[in-house]
Amino acid sequence: MSTANLLRLLLLGAIWGTSFMLMRVAVPALGPLPTTFLRALLGGITLYLFARMRGIDFRWRDNARTYLVIGLFNTAIPFALFAWAALHIPSAYMATMNSLAPIFTGLFGFLLLAERMTPSRMMACVLGLAGVGVLVGVGPTRVSLHTVLGVLAGMGAAACYGFAATYTRMKASQIPALAAATGSQFAAALALLPLALAAAPPAPASLPLQAVLAVAVLGVLCTGLAYAIFFHLIAAEGAGKAITVTFLVPATASLWAWLFLGEPVTAGTVAGIAVVLCATALALGLAGKWKLLFARRAAAGPARRP
Repeated sequence: MSTANLLRLLLLGAIWGTSFMLMRVAVPALGPLPTTFLRALLGGITLYLFARMRGIDFRWRDNARTYLVIGLFNTAIPFALFAWAALHIPSAYMATMNSLAPIFTGLFGFLLLAERMTPSRMMACVLGLAGVGVLVGVGPTRVSLHTVLGVLAGMGAAACYGFAATYTRMKASQIPALAAATGSQFAAALALLPLALAAAPPAPASLPLQAVLAVAVLGVLCTGLAYAIFFHLIAAEGAGKAITVTFLVPATASLWAWLFLGEPVTAGTVAGIAVVLCATALALGLAGKWKLLFARRAAAGPARRP
């Protein structure tokens, strides 16, 4: 990976890490559904402007159904689940649940595309659940019904991402990635509109400025700009390298939440995150690649100095 794209990857990890902290700020004031609607709408507008500059053809009528399905399962439902979870669990918990997405992608690949369920993928599922158990059991938050439901909501969001990724491979392979991202954000916003209006705060004019700024950054930066960076990395370096941003998000989410919200980072937090990320590495097949790389280096012997 080039130095410029490595910096983009680090920036993307930092940006997506802030999204969980920002939800913890915006959702208590706006509510989960209005926050999710505004995030999708602002993200769609940002992506649309970027896509128009690149001359992307959206073919709205032909791709409307695909945009809707991707919008529901890649944005509307998972964003709403994470927004609700933000009321009950810390940012580090949500970011860790988010890291389960590649595991669910493997499961849906097995169920919908008849992909082989390898031993490493099966081990990833078991290890991922174990990591969630460690995080909930020994993490800093007291175990309660709301904690468990918040974690389950985060896992449900990750499952939605897994299905959306598989569906995109099945139905959207001929659609430009940036067009699919933009169209799905608008479709999600349209689907969320009636629910967001029904759940709108009674006095929107009196909303805290901090919450308004948080949802604006969520939409423009954490959704619109972040997707643009992500798709650039996919085009330049391939999906396999771009998806490694998954490993950066829990750490950056924990850091931002510790700095700005005072959320504690305990040994239990670190242990749970570490186990889940090991499971994610197995699901992505990275463990085998790293092992092969180390074996090649060992076989080559020590590097000679000039």
